[in-house]
Amino acid sequence: MSEFRENIFLGQSESFSVTIISGKREDPFLMDGIASATRDFTLITITPKGETSTGAHTFNTVINGTQFKGEFVPHPFASTFSADLNIRANQREITLTIVNGNSHEESLVARSVITDNMIDGIKALEIAEGKLRYSLKIFEQNGNMNAEIYIRLLENPIDNSGGFYWYVAFVGTCGTIFAALIDSVSMQIIALRN
Repeated sequence: MSEFRENIFLGQSESFSVTIISGKREDPFLMDGIASATRDFTLITITPKGETSTGAHTFNTVINGTQFKGEFVPHPFASTFSADLNIRANQREITLTIVNGNSHEESLVARSVITDNMIDGIKALEIAEGKLRYSLKIFEQNGNMNAEIYIRLLENPIDNSGGFYWYVAFVGTCGTIFAALIDSVSMQIIALRN
């Protein structure tokens, strides 16, 4: 497995919105069909609102009992800032304190979108493997699957009706991709690439 984005945390305040994605992923991250060593990660992305968007932005947070402080890196094209931490968040909410270059300080809480009625990423993988089993045979060599697997929890990528979906992709070394988009509650396959 080359990437497993197993949790999303969302938060909002007057001055910032935050999206936090956590899980495991390859390092270095290469979509080349070859699964390599992974590391835990938590990616914090903030979107400042109004005048809070000027200057450098720093953060302070505690994840799994460990304190992290640092400076957000501005995105080169979007009006967002991010920080990539080497830890996998195993909690229901994350409190984040943000300070911008104008010394405006604000704390907000980002809550996990995971609910008791949602399937997890491993169940989504089983559903995708079952539906794509014939297509995936091209990746088999000596009884093993010769492909990378990506499992990502996503906000609804189809329309603005809300909800969360599991995107499960199998990527071969030849560039071939088979994928399924699965509703995290109903377990219905919404889209296939096969």
